Amino acid sequence: MNNVTPIIFEKVLKQTSQGTLLKNITLTIPTGSQVGLKVTHQESRCFFNLLTGKTRPTSGQLVRNDTTIMANLTTDAGYPQLTVSQYAHLFLKLSAHPIDLAAAQEALALHEVWHLPLKRLSQDQQQRVVLLRLVVLHPDLAFLENPLNELSDDGIQLYLQGLTYLRQSGVTVICTAPYLEELLLVSDTIYRYSPTGLESVDLKPDTPDTTGPAIQPTQVFKIACKQDDKTIFFSPDEIDFIESINSISTVHVGNDTFSSTLTLTELEAKLQRFGFFRCHRSYLVNLQRIAELISYSRNSYTLILKGHPAPKLPLSRTRLEELRTLISF
Repeated sequence: MNNVTPIIFEKVLKQTSQGTLLKNITLTIPTGSQVGLKVTHQESRCFFNLLTGKTRPTSGQLVRNDTTIMANLTTDAGYPQLTVSQYAHLFLKLSAHPIDLAAAQEALALHEVWHLPLKRLSQDQQQRVVLLRLVVLHPDLAFLENPLNELSDDGIQLYLQGLTYLRQSGVTVICTAPYLEELLLVSDTIYRYSPTGLESVDLKPDTPDTTGPAIQPTQVFKIACKQDDKTIFFSPDEIDFIESINSISTVHVGNDTFSSTLTLTELEAKLQRFGFFRCHRSYLVNLQRIAELISYSRNSYTLILKGHPAPKLPLSRTRLEELRTLISF
């Protein structure tokens, strides 16, 4: 994005007839940066439509000037009958940017499939062909939606190699994904979206103390959840609440749910020091996610959490005083 003014979001709000999609988005995307956004699929698509000018903000300001933006959306359609070589030359005719196709082949690990039709490529190879298109067309900004989804371990390594090649050509990159673990691999700067806006995720490691003996961390903890044939790890601050359904602990992260092999009582023992509270026999809530407490009667209380839609959890009458002590209200 040489000599192009950075894209700037200033308190951007986007609403539709169904409600608020994005709120209080304040963000500057500098030239040459690699930004990650932890968002849902719906939030990602809304952000992309704002970024490209397809939709306008309901309120706030968005400065994008004449930035050229191209994407690999999960709904992208390809040209299955074309070979990789034909696909590359098709877009080469549309590009004014000089490119060494032989070097791109090597950097994107596509030389072995260069003369194969796209329909015969694996998911790993197809994702790198998308990167090839971006390398050839050389936009100011590339928007990558959930780029590592369904890739193999080897495919991820080759994709990251290709992504580095794309960045080295001067293209600014924005990646969106629902999982922080994925964004850590593809981004230099990461933001997590919540109804209060974008929160920066600190990626800087603590500076080691070289003046004394090494101290092992004592607060490192992850919740392991199963999804199909993979295990996903969440930090406590990513979790909104956990509920027990038919004796199975269901972990809620944004609008997504995951199953844990631990019981709610076991999770309570592990998460209590991270600010989790057993508000009800079937619920464990992250106190940082509480937005409101509603009293419908003398013995009926409900916790409203941050989110869209806002989750509502029961608060046992016997736990009210303990909650008052914890958060002082």
